Amino acid sequence: MIIAVQPKQKRRAVFVALLAIILGALIGTNFPFPGNIDEAVRAFMTTIQTPYGDIMMAISTFLGSPAMDIIYVIILAVILLLADLKIPAIWTISTMLLGQGLMRIIKMLVNRDRPVGHLLTDSGSSFPSQHTFGAFVVIFIMFLLVMPNISSAVTRILAKWAIITVGFMTMLSRLYLSAHFLSDVLAGLFFAYAWVILAAACYPKMANYLKNNFRMFQHEEI
Repeated sequence: MIIAVQPKQKRRAVFVALLAIILGALIGTNFPFPGNIDEAVRAFMTTIQTPYGDIMMAISTFLGSPAMDIIYVIILAVILLLADLKIPAIWTISTMLLGQGLMRIIKMLVNRDRPVGHLLTDSGSSFPSQHTFGAFVVIFIMFLLVMPNISSAVTRILAKWAIITVGFMTMLSRLYLSAHFLSDVLAGLFFAYAWVILAAACYPKMANYLKNNFRMFQHEEI
């Protein structure tokens, strides 16, 4: 299989998913933790804001926006199609779109108010961070699909660090701009990992179903 997960990855996914669910339950019931830590981090972020930082964080939050995440997966899907990998391309786009839909449902269920001082463009529920979720869904998909195919170990390490840096800059920008609390961005990261691993675990069944039931996929590599 082009996309496969290891048992340890599944265990990690279950663990971080439980952490994210617990965070959501605590926030949804107005439990003091993690609200007190969230507020302390938010207050600290307001003390380090600078004009230069505003520009850098605005760029980071734009690059990690849900719209840009869709563009990233479309580009990746096009590359996969050019490599004659139709089923992985479908999986890539489906993982992002279904994941974003799931996050919207969770946002409505938790219904957490945004931090004080957030931008007017940041509307809707705060938990979890959809920017963080989308950015790390792209990153974890690349870890599964792209990184194993980079032959040079040095290039592979540099590429991993580069995309991880972009992801964490997205997280930091959401805190810096008071768009989210710390627990929101952590939950976005946890949900992203759990979701991509779940999607990857389902990939063999999806690939075999398409290959066995649709003529256009009969000779596809899976």
